[in-house]
Amino acid sequence: MGAQATRLTLATTALMAALALPFATAQASVGSVTPSPVKAQVAATGAGSVAVTWRVNRSLVSLPVPGVIASANAQLFIDGASAGTISRRLEQSSAGETSAEILEFRETLRIPRSVIYRAIKQESPIIVRRVFDDIADSGSEDGELIVVPAGPGSEGFTVQRLSLSFGDDVRTRVLPRNSSLRAVAEINTTGAGLLSGKWQIAAGFTTAGTPVFRTLYEVRQGVGGGGRTIITSPRLPTSVEGSNLVRFLVTSPELRVEDQTLQYYVTPRSLAAGQQPLQEILVSGPRPGASLTDETVFAWSAMAAAKTYHLEIFATPAGPRKPADPNAVQANLPLDPGPETDAVKGQAALAGSFVPGDRTQTSLADFSVDHLPTGRSYFWKVSAIDANGAVIGSSSVREIFKP
Repeated sequence: MGAQATRLTLATTALMAALALPFATAQASVGSVTPSPVKAQVAATGAGSVAVTWRVNRSLVSLPVPGVIASANAQLFIDGASAGTISRRLEQSSAGETSAEILEFRETLRIPRSVIYRAIKQESPIIVRRVFDDIADSGSEDGELIVVPAGPGSEGFTVQRLSLSFGDDVRTRVLPRNSSLRAVAEINTTGAGLLSGKWQIAAGFTTAGTPVFRTLYEVRQGVGGGGRTIITSPRLPTSVEGSNLVRFLVTSPELRVEDQTLQYYVTPRSLAAGQQPLQEILVSGPRPGASLTDETVFAWSAMAAAKTYHLEIFATPAGPRKPADPNAVQANLPLDPGPETDAVKGQAALAGSFVPGDRTQTSLADFSVDHLPTGRSYFWKVSAIDANGAVIGSSSVREIFKP
């Protein structure tokens, strides 16, 4: 019985090997995985859904080769780094009776809001990757769907424009000591994110040389969907006489525009008009016909009692005006009120600068010139302020053209 059992076992083993031989030579493989569409969009303002069909190409060398084609999950990547996993299994069975077949897997993917926000911040698309395996083959293939945030808020979070003023587009102020004063920052952004910045001031005694700024207040404010953001400063210090500088320093995101600085001058008392008539300041530049640029030099005669000078730029009547004739002689007009003097009376200056009393010329800062619209004329004048804060002198009103 022992010998007979041994022979029976060998025969059975040989039969099983013979039966298994056709299947050992059979081969199946996933040749390719293609998503449709290849690229999709999601809204940038929240979680998004994407409908996709995965087309899996299965190739057979011999027939039949039944199998199960499956993908365990969908993986999310941003800029090559893993951003999450969608745990949803896709699976189909195949009888394997044709040499080539295409299996379609349809699904709707829900992309989390956090992943969309990360893609916007990194300015990179979301890659959805699925790996498909065939039970009849040890290999696998993957397909990739590109998902791009689109619509409002889809841009990277950046600051496109920063404009500072004391309100009503006023960029210089003269005010008595202990007055109330605040600055306003108007900021245009793209995308969504956290805006960080600092209100800083350089006290009057530092502005004659290199300004030394100190931080008054730090700002952290969420900005959604881009657009216009208004940030008001805390009350600015006005207890110290002299010229002061104030700015809003953007620390995040990266500032792609030039820093701006406002200037205000604190006087020791009220600026009510005195009994003495204003002394005349003679101006020597710019010459008639000169263009207004950041290199234009404004120059005037010295006044012995002047503690500081105030250069101011005003709007002319509405509508473009032709530039002055460069060959004309523009006299220093008397200070009696006239059409041009009346035009700036009570009007807030569009731009300006304070200059220490020992200087008699200056140029406007780049951002002040850039702020002024092109293709039109402007009025300008220079005033002198004494140590008591009183306006003691003024030039005639001149006109200059910004091309």
